[in-house]
Amino acid sequence: MEISVFAPAKINLFLEVTGKRENGYHDLATLFAKLAIGDDIKISAQRAQETKIELKIKGPFGAGLKADKSNLAYKAAKAFFEHFEIKADCNIRLEKNMPLGSGLGAGSSDAAAVLTGLCSMFNIELNSKRMKELVNIAAKLGADVPVFLYPETFFKAEGIGEILTPVKSKISSPCVIIAYPGEGSDTTEAYKRLTLNPQEKILTHISNLNKLIYSIESGSPLHDYANLIYNKLEDSVLPYKGSVAQLKSELLSLGAHYALMSGSGACVFALVQDEQKAKGIVKNMSKENRTLFLTHFWRT
Repeated sequence: MEISVFAPAKINLFLEVTGKRENGYHDLATLFAKLAIGDDIKISAQRAQETKIELKIKGPFGAGLKADKSNLAYKAAKAFFEHFEIKADCNIRLEKNMPLGSGLGAGSSDAAAVLTGLCSMFNIELNSKRMKELVNIAAKLGADVPVFLYPETFFKAEGIGEILTPVKSKISSPCVIIAYPGEGSDTTEAYKRLTLNPQEKILTHISNLNKLIYSIESGSPLHDYANLIYNKLEDSVLPYKGSVAQLKSELLSLGAHYALMSGSGACVFALVQDEQKAKGIVKNMSKENRTLFLTHFWRT
């Protein structure tokens, strides 16, 4: 038996770092928005005497990714079989369409897609008890993995990213331009360089996040909420990654309503209401080594 699973990419419409824990992890207040682009995964599996997992990777960005036990998709399958005490021969084929080190959460989405795909394959009904178990498995794989287990497009995330609240949307999805400069961005380095905002500024930003969520829930037009979009990590990436800063500058100069780095980069996204205008921006941005996507929010 073989199934196909889509692993959507995400952007962060908002990201504030609200604190740092003694263990080195950072507390966040962020708003995820899933996209209609992502990686494609095919899984085949059957019960066996011993568990064997084989991962094969292809696609435009497959060459830079290891198909071994360090891969999140592999780790997800291993964690699934161990938790549910299933022994199986499992083959995973990953079509890597999203760039590495991009801030699009593609590795986390791949892991979640493997988990949900295997649940379907082995007839594990995702009731509330099972879903809680799956979220616990996902959280151990990475802070961004649990959000991709759910069907909703928008999620507010707090803590280290594990406290999730779905956000119902009434907005009409604008065009979303994703620009990748041809090189990744290091998340660890971004957080090392980070200086937290003063508490008063953090509280102001959290207020803006709540306004942004309200705008999405109430179906506000793009120009009403675009100025609320924010990413604190730009402070510790853009001054050190000229290629990322250049993308943001170009997107704004070409008429995007708003442009922002996603996560810790290196991708920058822009929101544009008019599709023809968005296509023109993509055409003007296209250069050797860059990758551009024109998409929209997932399932809106």
